[in-house]
Amino acid sequence: MTLRTGVLVIGHGTADPVGAAETRQVAATVASLMPDVPVELGFLEVIAPTIGDALARLAARGCRSIVAAPLLLFAAGHAKRDVPEAVAVAAAAHGMSVRQTDAFGEIHEIVELSQTRRREAVATRGPVGAAATVLVMIGRGSSDPEAATQLRSFTEATLGDAGSARPRRVEMGFVAAARPRLDEAIATACDPADVEVRRIIVQPHLLFRGHVEDQVNEAVASGRVQRPDIEWIQVPRLGADPLVARALARRVTQVADAENTTESLSRQG
Repeated sequence: MTLRTGVLVIGHGTADPVGAAETRQVAATVASLMPDVPVELGFLEVIAPTIGDALARLAARGCRSIVAAPLLLFAAGHAKRDVPEAVAVAAAAHGMSVRQTDAFGEIHEIVELSQTRRREAVATRGPVGAAATVLVMIGRGSSDPEAATQLRSFTEATLGDAGSARPRRVEMGFVAAARPRLDEAIATACDPADVEVRRIIVQPHLLFRGHVEDQVNEAVASGRVQRPDIEWIQVPRLGADPLVARALARRVTQVADAENTTESLSRQG
């Protein structure tokens, strides 16, 4: 990319100060990974700077095109509709062209970080075999039917070729707009009819701190009341880990590489 192309890191936006700080930290790390490229952060909603604010800053830095890089785990409503629409409106005001990166999906860095978070959460506990363990993966949820499919596929990617280490059961739940709901997943995980279960691992697939994590905390607390005989382990969110920034930088590079290939083919033609 030339200096006339900037990167717009897009956070969802949250009133939670920890979640907002985590988003800013990731954006700052992305900027450090791409020192020759102008990078600005804008939030889709709730807090400033807005997407319009960030684009104005990029324009002031001489950028005439941007790569919009949303911090989104899956390609659902925000990635397909809300972000492109908000960016298009703001970019038009500055005469900028826009390309958008894909959501993280199953990109290697995020799969690795998810595996690490789960492994670290279990590491300090006593030995419990996989045959006595239930894994509950929790997503934010979306009305887009592909969101549930994507979480299932991502979960399988984190399990890899687990073989005999694969959990007894893998359940999924969503905090909003999709089924099974979070409470349904917790209830299924701690089904008293399955007497072999000794440990339940609840892993929210979330980037940053926010109200969704609070809801997961409440659901796990309710599960502990229902089944105090079972060991409950809650895996931390992904957070502002350097791997998140590296994943976003790689998505940006993929867009730039695709453009360079297209331009090269055009010149050859």
